[in-house]
Amino acid sequence: MTTLTQSDEIAAVAPGSRSRFRLPVARRSSGEELGISGQVVRGRSPGATLLLIANVHGDAIFGAEAVNTALARLDPEQLAGTVIGVPVANPVAFESGTRATGQGWNTDMNNMNRVFPGTRQGWITQKMAAVISEEIIPHIDAMIDYHCAGDTSINYTLVNSDRTPEQKRIFDFTRLMGTDFVFVHDVDPFAGTIDQYVKSLGKLSIVAEQGGNVMPEGFAALTQTRIDNFLKGLGIIDGEPELPEKQLLMRERVLIRADHGGLCYPSVGIEGLSAVVDGGTLLSRIVDAHTGDTLQEIRAPYEKSAILQTRPGFSRVNPGEYMYIIADAGSGEWVAAPSDWRMEV
Repeated sequence: MTTLTQSDEIAAVAPGSRSRFRLPVARRSSGEELGISGQVVRGRSPGATLLLIANVHGDAIFGAEAVNTALARLDPEQLAGTVIGVPVANPVAFESGTRATGQGWNTDMNNMNRVFPGTRQGWITQKMAAVISEEIIPHIDAMIDYHCAGDTSINYTLVNSDRTPEQKRIFDFTRLMGTDFVFVHDVDPFAGTIDQYVKSLGKLSIVAEQGGNVMPEGFAALTQTRIDNFLKGLGIIDGEPELPEKQLLMRERVLIRADHGGLCYPSVGIEGLSAVVDGGTLLSRIVDAHTGDTLQEIRAPYEKSAILQTRPGFSRVNPGEYMYIIADAGSGEWVAAPSDWRMEV
């Protein structure tokens, strides 16, 4: 398999073949040639181009597994279109296992998902974002952007509004993920995300809040089924997507962080992910590692609390770390699976 080094070479990958690429970013002071790596799988027949990208945040390692597994499964002879995969969008943050770009004096410690489209003249984080924005995104019609975290487990889809015709188009695309829970922001809460940038270009995009170091049995296989749903919706592969009969659409949620550092003892483990629990249910305790005293009890905040993100097991936490994302299931709306799932690009 050849390795490509320029964006125009990505566009020139022959039908019915696959090629790796490594796009240069900068030479680091260590002498390392920093680059963004990935793969192109070009179908025998023409069609839409889907980007699978992960590890914009370096601790979201489940996404790398999802992208690599999907690429290995694809047969270019059977595709009507193209799949581009970037398992590690931020290799510096991936190396340090951090959400932001590394730690220490030799990195800028910026959140890559706040700097898109980036700039070649900026910090190292902005340079990496610029390479993706300039060399990869122009080739695509749609994107799945994987996010998760190491010590938490997460499983839902996130939509930024569904009011305008274009937002509704993206909303319908997002629902091909087939999660039981869908959360809709009325206003995009962040600026500079890769998702926001791709949408600004008129392309389809989804934020896949999926994965973690601990997930329910069979979740890795389910992830591939969900990728197939998008490939079917875009016409890249044949078949109909596997969707639930209905999904719970919610618009109210709370992000719960740790008030104190210490040891986390979950009372509701991985079995609680994508479940609805009664208000007041004890989710976990944070205990002072030095004294054994309980510093914080975290309880379900809504009368009917949908667990979108959870702490699945015993772990150490620091003040301010993500613990849970809980949505208000009681004010949610059950909506039927989309009947017209074919997406135009």
